[in-house]
Amino acid sequence: MQRRSSRESFVQKSLMALAIANLGLPMIASADPLENLPYAISGGTPNLDLRLRYENVDQENPSTPIAEALTLRSRLGYTTGKWSGVDAQVEFENVSALMDDDYNSSENGKTTFPVIADPEGSELNQAWIRYAGPAKTTLKVGRQRIIFDNARFVGNVGWRQREQTYDAAMLSNSFLPKTTFDYAYLTNVYSFKFWNSATAPDVDNNRNIEAHLVHLNYAHSKALSVSAYGYLLDFKPPLALDTAAAADTQTIGLRASGTVPVQDFSLAYALEYAQQSDYADSTSVVDADYKLIELGATYKQVGLKLGYEVLGGDGAYAFQTPLATLHAFQGWADQFLITPNSGIQETYVTLTGTVEKISLMARWSKFDADEGSLDYGDELDLQATRPFNDQLGLGLKYASYSGESDAPVAAASPARGDVTKVWAWIEYKF
Repeated sequence: MQRRSSRESFVQKSLMALAIANLGLPMIASADPLENLPYAISGGTPNLDLRLRYENVDQENPSTPIAEALTLRSRLGYTTGKWSGVDAQVEFENVSALMDDDYNSSENGKTTFPVIADPEGSELNQAWIRYAGPAKTTLKVGRQRIIFDNARFVGNVGWRQREQTYDAAMLSNSFLPKTTFDYAYLTNVYSFKFWNSATAPDVDNNRNIEAHLVHLNYAHSKALSVSAYGYLLDFKPPLALDTAAAADTQTIGLRASGTVPVQDFSLAYALEYAQQSDYADSTSVVDADYKLIELGATYKQVGLKLGYEVLGGDGAYAFQTPLATLHAFQGWADQFLITPNSGIQETYVTLTGTVEKISLMARWSKFDADEGSLDYGDELDLQATRPFNDQLGLGLKYASYSGESDAPVAAASPARGDVTKVWAWIEYKF
């Protein structure tokens, strides 16, 4: 136990030393005249994003098996121009249900329906100020969007109508050629859903946290991009007492990806490994590995990808990714948002193509336990999207999960039953 604590202390101090070294860079720049400040504020850029979406869920387990929702997500913001290297953004977000909310939004109390995690309401989605200093260094403070790599560990959950953003201080530096260093200190996570529990029934979508995120990327070429990262998450009560998804964790990992042209083909790969261990208030039971192997090939407008992803588990604890854009992984039916204690092995194949400006995608996944020989089930996902211009687009999406009858029910997941989901949406943004 003493050895583990010493290792944690060494890793945390090393990561903090890197951040402090970057903070020590000179941040002095010549100031613009004060009379230019009003022009920088008024000469900024507005942004508007409207997404109307219909979602239907047909699920075996709830007492009311069918849920449907028609929601409108409205996002309006403004980013100032720069003055002395400083700019700022404020952005508001509203989600409104346009018909009877016959679904469990995670906030409306309709727990007999399947979950469609798009709760109504308005919130301040982003509000930050950013300073671009010398040596290609920026410091961004406030509520903001954070995405690292493919959002497998840290993302904004952009698929849901309510985006996930963070109260954070974010330091970025790209002084070294082809290298980007990021350090973020998080104090709050504004989740896409509401977190209610027996111990705190009035908890909202704000998850209190003290987290250190360190990410280093070296983009050598299209053929090789390497990321090394360390994510130290310390969730604060009451959420830290409720689920494995709120366990305090220390995740250290390495990812390599790239694309290589071979005659008329384009070959792609991604390899990743991470180790997750106890941190802050968690115990030594928090101990699991993550592995990913992806190989793909593209010929003209047709692509094929094979993948194998493992979130390790030993029956007592399994690898968790609580800040991830989870919908993009392990099937669009969202049956494994919290990894079962026996872990998950997913084998998948993805086929993509384009026909008359319509982007098509099909994905089949097979899910098995990492510990033991349990077969969780399989899933088929289909999607078609059509952009009309840079501002307007349409989409259709389908997910069909078939669960095995002997599979254990994962935390907050009806993994035994069959689930079918259908989406249709239109989005306008500028």
